[in-house]
Amino acid sequence: MIKKIEECVQAVRLAQDNGILGVYHNRIHVRYQLFKELLNEQGNLEVVKRDCSEYPFEATFTKNGLTYFSLHTEEELINKFGGNIDELITSN
Repeated sequence: MIKKIEECVQAVRLAQDNGILGVYHNRIHVRYQLFKELLNEQGNLEVVKRDCSEYPFEATFTKNGLTYFSLHTEEELINKFGGNIDELITSN
């Protein structure tokens, strides 16, 4: 049993090293660097406002039934996605 747990821990560490912060059913929380790479794939990008003072925006990218997301401040969103952020934001 310990061997199986150790293998799972190694898999989690590898995922974190590759930019995956957490997996919640079909939603994968990723670091922005990985999220940016995912945007090179074809899929649906959406930015929504969140009820959070620290990270009020969530950017999501959906492909093959999985949703990848990263959380952002308004300044980060402007710097990373550029342009008029109001055009990116959809209501949730």
